[in-house]
Amino acid sequence: MNRISHLKISSRKTLLALGLLTAGLAIAAGLPFDFTHTGNFKRMSLSGDTTGQATLSSLSQEPGTWGVGATAGLKGEIIQIDGRLLVSPGRAERGAVRPPAADEQVVLWASARVTEWVEMALPQDMDEAAFEAFVRQQALARGLSLDQPFPFRVKGAFPRLRWHVVTGEKSVNAAAGSGGHGGHGAHGGQGGHGGHANTQSGMKVFHDPGAKGRLVGIYSGAALEGVVSHPGERLHLHYADDPATLSGHVDAYAVAAGAVLLLPVR
Repeated sequence: MNRISHLKISSRKTLLALGLLTAGLAIAAGLPFDFTHTGNFKRMSLSGDTTGQATLSSLSQEPGTWGVGATAGLKGEIIQIDGRLLVSPGRAERGAVRPPAADEQVVLWASARVTEWVEMALPQDMDEAAFEAFVRQQALARGLSLDQPFPFRVKGAFPRLRWHVVTGEKSVNAAAGSGGHGGHGAHGGQGGHGGHANTQSGMKVFHDPGAKGRLVGIYSGAALEGVVSHPGERLHLHYADDPATLSGHVDAYAVAAGAVLLLPVR
Protein backbone atom coordinates (compact mmCIF):
# COMPACT_ATOMS: atom_id res chain seq x y z
CA MET A 1 0.00 0.00 0.00
CA ASN A 2 1.45 3.39 -0.95
CA ARG A 3 1.64 6.35 1.41
CA ILE A 4 -1.25 8.24 -0.25
CA SER A 5 -3.63 5.25 0.03
CA HIS A 6 -2.64 4.75 3.64
CA LEU A 7 -3.34 8.41 4.42
CA LYS A 8 -6.75 8.21 2.76
CA ILE A 9 -7.73 5.16 4.82
CA SER A 10 -6.46 6.81 8.01
CA SER A 11 -8.44 9.96 7.19
CA ARG A 12 -11.63 7.94 6.69
CA LYS A 13 -11.12 6.19 10.02
CA THR A 14 -10.50 9.52 11.73
CA LEU A 15 -13.66 11.02 10.24
CA LEU A 16 -15.69 7.99 11.36
CA ALA A 17 -14.31 8.26 14.90
CA LEU A 18 -15.05 11.99 14.99
CA GLY A 19 -18.58 11.30 13.81
CA LEU A 20 -19.18 8.83 16.62
CA LEU A 21 -17.76 11.25 19.18
CA THR A 22 -20.00 14.01 17.85
CA ALA A 23 -23.01 11.74 18.25
CA GLY A 24 -21.86 11.01 21.81
CA LEU A 25 -22.03 7.25 21.27
CA ALA A 26 -19.30 4.65 21.64
CA ILE A 27 -19.64 1.57 19.46
CA ALA A 28 -17.00 -0.67 20.96
CA ALA A 29 -14.98 -2.50 18.33
CA GLY A 30 -15.01 -6.26 18.63
CA LEU A 31 -17.93 -6.44 21.05
CA PRO A 32 -20.82 -8.74 20.13
CA PHE A 33 -24.44 -7.85 19.40
CA ASP A 34 -23.67 -4.33 18.10
CA PHE A 35 -23.13 -3.27 21.69
CA THR A 36 -23.36 0.52 22.08
CA HIS A 37 -22.88 2.71 25.14
CA THR A 38 -22.39 6.29 26.23
CA GLY A 39 -21.72 7.92 29.59
CA ASN A 40 -19.92 6.37 32.55
CA PHE A 41 -21.40 5.51 35.97
CA LYS A 42 -18.16 5.92 37.90
CA ARG A 43 -17.08 9.13 36.19
CA MET A 44 -20.53 10.65 36.67
CA SER A 45 -20.53 9.78 40.37
CA LEU A 46 -17.07 11.23 40.93
CA SER A 47 -17.51 14.39 38.86
CA GLY A 48 -21.18 15.10 39.50
CA ASP A 49 -21.59 15.84 35.79
CA THR A 50 -25.02 14.72 34.57
CA THR A 51 -25.11 16.64 31.30
CA GLY A 52 -26.40 14.95 28.17
CA GLN A 53 -24.02 12.74 26.19
CA ALA A 54 -26.22 12.02 23.17
CA THR A 55 -29.78 12.61 21.98
CA LEU A 56 -32.28 9.80 22.22
CA SER A 57 -33.06 10.36 18.56
CA SER A 58 -29.46 9.33 17.74
CA LEU A 59 -29.91 5.92 19.39
CA SER A 60 -30.59 2.91 17.20
CA GLN A 61 -34.28 1.99 17.18
CA GLU A 62 -33.98 -1.07 14.97
CA PRO A 63 -36.20 -4.02 15.90
CA GLY A 64 -34.30 -6.36 18.19
CA THR A 65 -32.53 -3.55 20.06
CA TRP A 66 -32.77 -3.64 23.85
CA GLY A 67 -31.28 -1.10 26.23
CA VAL A 68 -31.32 0.74 29.56
CA GLY A 69 -30.20 4.17 30.72
CA ALA A 70 -31.05 7.53 32.27
CA THR A 71 -31.87 10.95 30.85
CA ALA A 72 -29.71 14.06 31.12
CA GLY A 73 -29.82 15.74 34.51
CA LEU A 74 -30.93 12.38 35.94
CA LYS A 75 -34.51 13.50 35.38
CA GLY A 76 -35.81 10.11 34.33
CA GLU A 77 -35.12 6.51 33.36
CA ILE A 78 -35.03 4.94 29.90
CA ILE A 79 -35.81 1.42 28.73
CA GLN A 80 -35.74 0.06 25.19
CA ILE A 81 -37.98 -2.88 24.31
CA ASP A 82 -37.44 -4.44 20.89
CA GLY A 83 -36.36 -1.11 19.42
CA ARG A 84 -39.03 0.98 21.16
CA LEU A 85 -37.65 3.71 23.42
CA LEU A 86 -39.67 4.58 26.54
CA VAL A 87 -38.90 7.30 29.09
CA SER A 88 -40.09 7.34 32.71
CA PRO A 89 -39.88 11.02 33.76
CA GLY A 90 -39.21 11.63 37.43
CA ARG A 91 -42.29 13.87 37.63
CA ALA A 92 -44.63 11.10 36.41
CA GLU A 93 -46.74 9.02 38.78
CA ARG A 94 -45.45 5.51 39.49
CA GLY A 95 -42.89 5.51 36.73
CA ALA A 96 -45.41 5.93 33.92
CA VAL A 97 -43.67 5.87 30.54
CA ARG A 98 -43.95 8.08 27.46
CA PRO A 99 -42.14 8.34 24.11
CA PRO A 100 -38.94 10.42 24.12
CA ALA A 101 -39.22 14.17 23.58
CA ALA A 102 -37.70 15.52 20.38
CA ASP A 103 -34.63 17.07 22.04
CA GLU A 104 -34.27 14.69 24.99
CA GLN A 105 -30.76 13.49 25.86
CA VAL A 106 -29.17 10.59 27.70
CA VAL A 107 -26.51 10.81 30.39
CA LEU A 108 -26.05 7.03 30.62
CA TRP A 109 -26.93 4.44 28.00
CA ALA A 110 -26.17 0.86 26.98
CA SER A 111 -27.90 -1.24 24.33
CA ALA A 112 -27.41 -4.20 22.02
CA ARG A 113 -29.23 -5.77 19.09
CA VAL A 114 -30.25 -9.44 19.12
CA THR A 115 -31.90 -11.40 16.31
CA GLU A 116 -32.12 -14.75 18.11
CA TRP A 117 -32.59 -15.66 21.77
CA VAL A 118 -32.41 -18.90 23.72
CA GLU A 119 -34.89 -19.40 26.59
CA MET A 120 -34.53 -21.31 29.84
CA ALA A 121 -36.93 -21.57 32.79
CA LEU A 122 -35.74 -21.03 36.33
CA PRO A 123 -35.99 -24.34 38.23
CA GLN A 124 -36.65 -22.64 41.58
CA ASP A 125 -37.12 -19.27 43.25
CA MET A 126 -33.88 -17.31 43.22
CA ASP A 127 -32.66 -14.30 45.17
CA GLU A 128 -30.26 -11.84 43.53
CA ALA A 129 -27.09 -13.79 44.23
CA ALA A 130 -28.54 -17.09 43.01
CA PHE A 131 -30.02 -15.50 39.91
CA GLU A 132 -26.81 -13.73 38.95
CA ALA A 133 -24.90 -16.99 39.37
CA PHE A 134 -27.53 -18.68 37.16
CA VAL A 135 -27.06 -16.03 34.46
CA ARG A 136 -23.28 -16.51 34.49
CA GLN A 137 -23.59 -20.30 34.44
CA GLN A 138 -26.06 -20.34 31.57
CA ALA A 139 -24.09 -17.74 29.61
CA LEU A 140 -20.90 -19.79 29.84
CA ALA A 141 -22.76 -22.95 28.85
CA ARG A 142 -23.90 -21.19 25.67
CA GLY A 143 -20.52 -19.85 24.69
CA LEU A 144 -20.89 -16.25 25.89
CA SER A 145 -17.80 -14.58 27.33
CA LEU A 146 -18.09 -13.20 30.85
CA ASP A 147 -15.41 -10.66 29.96
CA GLN A 148 -17.62 -9.01 27.34
CA PRO A 149 -20.98 -7.26 27.69
CA PHE A 150 -24.23 -8.79 26.50
CA PRO A 151 -27.96 -8.10 26.92
CA PHE A 152 -30.39 -10.46 28.61
CA ARG A 153 -34.06 -10.51 29.51
CA VAL A 154 -36.34 -12.06 32.13
CA LYS A 155 -40.08 -12.69 31.88
CA GLY A 156 -42.12 -13.77 34.88
CA ALA A 157 -42.96 -12.92 38.48
CA PHE A 158 -40.75 -11.23 41.07
CA PRO A 159 -41.42 -12.16 44.73
CA ARG A 160 -39.23 -9.23 45.72
CA LEU A 161 -38.96 -6.08 43.62
CA ARG A 162 -37.74 -2.62 44.53
CA TRP A 163 -37.20 -0.13 41.74
CA HIS A 164 -36.84 3.61 41.31
CA VAL A 165 -37.08 6.53 38.92
CA VAL A 166 -34.65 9.44 39.29
CA THR A 167 -36.27 12.87 39.52
CA GLY A 168 -33.45 15.34 38.87
CA GLU A 169 -34.28 17.04 42.17
CA LYS A 170 -31.74 17.57 44.91
CA SER A 171 -31.02 14.33 46.73
CA VAL A 172 -31.56 14.21 50.47
CA ASN A 173 -30.30 10.61 50.83
CA ALA A 174 -33.52 9.63 52.55
CA ALA A 175 -34.66 6.07 52.99
CA ALA A 176 -36.69 4.48 50.23
CA GLY A 177 -40.44 4.93 50.15
CA SER A 178 -42.75 2.07 50.95
CA GLY A 179 -46.02 0.65 49.76
CA GLY A 180 -45.52 2.04 46.26
CA HIS A 181 -45.05 5.62 47.42
CA GLY A 182 -42.06 7.60 46.25
CA GLY A 183 -39.11 8.40 48.46
CA HIS A 184 -35.88 10.27 47.79
CA GLY A 185 -32.35 8.96 47.89
CA ALA A 186 -29.33 8.32 45.72
CA HIS A 187 -29.44 6.86 42.23
CA GLY A 188 -29.56 3.27 43.30
CA GLY A 189 -28.25 -0.09 42.37
CA GLN A 190 -29.09 -3.63 43.35
CA GLY A 191 -28.80 -4.54 46.98
CA GLY A 192 -28.70 -1.19 48.80
CA HIS A 193 -31.26 0.40 51.09
CA GLY A 194 -31.60 3.54 49.01
CA GLY A 195 -29.00 2.94 46.38
CA HIS A 196 -25.44 3.99 45.78
CA ALA A 197 -23.78 7.10 47.07
CA ASN A 198 -24.62 9.10 43.98
CA THR A 199 -26.02 12.34 45.35
CA GLN A 200 -26.78 13.98 42.01
CA SER A 201 -30.50 13.24 42.11
CA GLY A 202 -33.41 12.35 44.32
CA MET A 203 -35.62 9.47 43.28
CA LYS A 204 -39.02 7.92 43.67
CA VAL A 205 -38.75 4.38 45.01
CA PHE A 206 -41.38 1.67 44.62
CA HIS A 207 -41.84 -1.68 46.35
CA ASP A 208 -43.80 -4.22 44.28
CA PRO A 209 -43.44 -7.73 45.77
CA GLY A 210 -45.16 -10.27 43.54
CA ALA A 211 -45.11 -8.02 40.49
CA LYS A 212 -45.24 -9.63 37.07
CA GLY A 213 -43.54 -8.29 33.99
CA ARG A 214 -40.05 -8.24 32.55
CA LEU A 215 -36.50 -7.23 33.29
CA VAL A 216 -34.27 -5.84 30.57
CA GLY A 217 -30.67 -6.26 31.58
CA ILE A 218 -27.13 -5.49 30.52
CA TYR A 219 -24.28 -7.70 31.71
CA SER A 220 -21.26 -5.39 31.74
CA GLY A 221 -18.40 -7.85 31.45
CA ALA A 222 -15.12 -7.06 33.17
CA ALA A 223 -14.13 -4.27 30.80
CA LEU A 224 -17.28 -2.17 31.24
CA GLU A 225 -17.96 -2.69 34.94
CA GLY A 226 -18.37 0.77 36.43
CA VAL A 227 -19.12 2.17 32.99
CA VAL A 228 -22.45 0.60 32.01
CA SER A 229 -23.10 -0.83 35.48
CA HIS A 230 -22.41 0.43 38.98
CA PRO A 231 -18.83 -0.16 40.19
CA GLY A 232 -18.58 -3.56 41.82
CA GLU A 233 -21.59 -4.90 39.90
CA ARG A 234 -21.94 -6.62 36.55
CA LEU A 235 -25.72 -6.37 36.06
CA HIS A 236 -27.73 -3.26 35.17
CA LEU A 237 -31.46 -4.00 35.24
CA HIS A 238 -34.64 -2.09 34.46
CA TYR A 239 -38.17 -3.33 35.15
CA ALA A 240 -41.29 -2.90 33.02
CA ASP A 241 -44.75 -4.25 33.70
CA ASP A 242 -46.34 -6.58 31.12
CA PRO A 243 -48.12 -3.86 29.10
CA ALA A 244 -44.99 -1.65 29.33
CA THR A 245 -46.88 1.26 30.89
CA LEU A 246 -44.42 1.82 33.75
CA SER A 247 -40.71 1.24 34.18
CA GLY A 248 -37.63 2.08 36.23
CA HIS A 249 -34.18 1.06 37.47
CA VAL A 250 -34.11 -2.09 39.62
CA ASP A 251 -32.55 -1.83 43.09
CA ALA A 252 -33.41 -5.22 44.61
CA TYR A 253 -35.24 -8.29 43.37
CA ALA A 254 -35.93 -12.01 43.48
CA VAL A 255 -37.14 -14.14 40.57
CA ALA A 256 -39.84 -16.81 40.87
CA ALA A 257 -39.54 -20.41 39.73
CA GLY A 258 -40.83 -20.80 36.19
CA ALA A 259 -39.72 -17.32 35.09
CA VAL A 260 -37.90 -17.38 31.78
CA LEU A 261 -34.34 -16.14 31.25
CA LEU A 262 -33.50 -15.16 27.67
CA LEU A 263 -29.87 -15.04 26.55
CA PRO A 264 -28.66 -13.80 23.17
CA VAL A 265 -27.55 -16.20 20.45
CA ARG A 266 -26.84 -13.76 17.60
